[in-house]
Amino acid sequence: FTDIIIFCFWHNYLNGNTQKILTSMKYFLSSFFLFANLVYADYSDHPEAADVINTLVTEHGFEKSYVTKVLQSAKKQEKILESMSSPAEFTWTWDRYKKLFIEQKRINNGRVFLAENSELFDRVEDDFGVPREIIASILGVETRYGKIKGSYRVLDSLATLGFDFPRRSKFFKSELIQYFQLTKENNLDIYSIQGSYAGAMGFGQFISSSYRAYAVDYDGDGYADLFNSVSDAVASIANYLKVHGWKRDGNVVQQVQINNVNKLYKHHKKIEKFIPLMFSEGTNESYIVKGGDSLLEIAIKFDVSLKELMLLNTISDQNLIKVGQNLTVNRSKDLYFIGDDNFIAITKYNRSHFYAKAVYDLSLEF
Repeated sequence: FTDIIIFCFWHNYLNGNTQKILTSMKYFLSSFFLFANLVYADYSDHPEAADVINTLVTEHGFEKSYVTKVLQSAKKQEKILESMSSPAEFTWTWDRYKKLFIEQKRINNGRVFLAENSELFDRVEDDFGVPREIIASILGVETRYGKIKGSYRVLDSLATLGFDFPRRSKFFKSELIQYFQLTKENNLDIYSIQGSYAGAMGFGQFISSSYRAYAVDYDGDGYADLFNSVSDAVASIANYLKVHGWKRDGNVVQQVQINNVNKLYKHHKKIEKFIPLMFSEGTNESYIVKGGDSLLEIAIKFDVSLKELMLLNTISDQNLIKVGQNLTVNRSKDLYFIGDDNFIAITKYNRSHFYAKAVYDLSLEF
């Protein structure tokens, strides 16, 4: 390929077409990368597939022909790569993220879900010590209580991320191996199971390794079914949180006031870990001073104190404002919290602090 590029360059140069060099190169490189993608459309031939195949064959007893056939059917999904590069938990503001999940329809459906499964939640709370509101909230955030479980083939998700997402390829290749084992152990169709763009499945969106490690057969039918059994799904979430440090009757998160000695943080007697948190709420708003405006009238209009408005704009004399002046009338507020063991347990389910706080805030609505 290097020889072809050099030839392309010198051919154009010797024929007096130097202005066409960049165009030719651009066309060639586009074709080259398209060709490269086509080469690895068959994931069984991907340079990094050999290790996955070897692990499944030598360590987990799979037939090489079967593993190869499955990988050949996996399809690269560009939308998955785009979604992984900009997840909402790490690219949105807290206000935007919170509004997505703390909305009336999700709240109402959560209340209905809790009422319909009241006896189940009684048993789960006794067995695992995790409040029903937290479990229902996770189900609400993850899949709207089982209504939206994902539309990507899990096989495509894990292959795409395992072989074409270098930053986390090691993790997703491991999950791909776990997925092979999961489908074999539970007699699941490896080709058809659907989930999230990250390969999470079922009511509670468990990844393959979590499914194998923490899923619970709570309805007693012989296997843990997180796709169809509400009982198994609810108990499995509770089990996951308990294993990851959930404290029965403990707190989740408490708001604190910085540098206020009269409002000291008092931790729960059972607490073992804590984490400081900050969430910014609201946005800055501006106002252009018009003729006849007074600072007091502007303060009243935007429901802020005159003193606060002067501080926001570094104004020492309320009479020293002029037409056309741009005033900040509201500013986003930084709110501070302490997350206890139970907040940390939720972050083991999803490491985003936004996620854990949204789960907690939604649970307060039930």
